[in-house]
Amino acid sequence: MERSVGIVEPERVRACFTRALSTYDREAHAQHRICERLASFLTDELAAGCRRVLEIGCGTGSLTRLVRPRCAKAAYVANDLCESCRPAIERLFPEAPVCFLAGDAERVAFPGRFDLVVSASAFQWMQDLRGFFHRLAELLQPGGCLLFNTFLPDNLFEIRALTGRGLDYPTAAELGAWLSSDFEVKRCEEETIRLAFASPVEVLHHLKATGVTATGNHLWTKGRLEQFRKQYIEQFSTPDGCVTLTYRPVYFVAIKK
Repeated sequence: MERSVGIVEPERVRACFTRALSTYDREAHAQHRICERLASFLTDELAAGCRRVLEIGCGTGSLTRLVRPRCAKAAYVANDLCESCRPAIERLFPEAPVCFLAGDAERVAFPGRFDLVVSASAFQWMQDLRGFFHRLAELLQPGGCLLFNTFLPDNLFEIRALTGRGLDYPTAAELGAWLSSDFEVKRCEEETIRLAFASPVEVLHHLKATGVTATGNHLWTKGRLEQFRKQYIEQFSTPDGCVTLTYRPVYFVAIKK
């Protein structure tokens, strides 16, 4: 079995997500659900004091369109690795300008300090997430809020089991420990989102259409694809003849000390 885990090059991530922009909103069922749950953690109390908001990995705006009405009077800075996301984000701000900054969030020079930093399904792509938490703490005002999700080690376990490919996700305990030097964790919740597809090939189409193929080049020969299809059906079928794909998001609400 081939192995392809760990750090992913930002340029590969950018290329995969740029190619998926036209299909992302239609196919990203789990990601949309994650955004809805993440936004539900933004209480009126947290939103009330927000004068400046920073969103990391805004993509086409699934989380943006949920957070913006809650922080309507706040200045909004949106970042994504893909410059091509700019038009979709700017359309969400027809009356109030948004500052869109394209580039690697670990290196972009963000302007000023913020009261709220939000991010949905993006932190798993960071090369040094522990160090990035420190950087976000420096960007936040004292008492500012970091609201985000990432994924747990058994995320997309079906794909890893059959291909050996995937990211090295930290555990919830490790994430909490990394946050603890700069933040007080107010909330940590795990979730299992199990999607069903008609076939293993449909699973691969879903992953490609949502950009989740940035963990390396996998050469799908006819033989490999057939083996993948057979093993997927043998190991991950449902009683009604579908196959599963499992997302394991973890959500955090953390306040800067």
